[in-house]
Amino acid sequence: MKKTVVVLLTIVMASFACTSVQEGKELFEKKCVKCHALEKSLNATKDLAGWEKTTKAMIRYSGGDITEKDAKKIAKYLAGRK
Repeated sequence: MKKTVVVLLTIVMASFACTSVQEGKELFEKKCVKCHALEKSLNATKDLAGWEKTTKAMIRYSGGDITEKDAKKIAKYLAGRK
């Protein structure tokens, strides 16, 4: 019984993580490419902290189009790419 609960919780958590990454990708493609070339941005390599710093800085340049929540999702997407 306990193993079943652990497996189910793992599956649920993984699906939430995938949803967040997918949302980050969609936000990136919708909001970031207004000012940045897609290929150039995707070639940059940073860890999560680096992308969080970068996306947080972009909030003020977006004219309110990117929220802090959006920036975190975008950072997770960019940091998670391989």
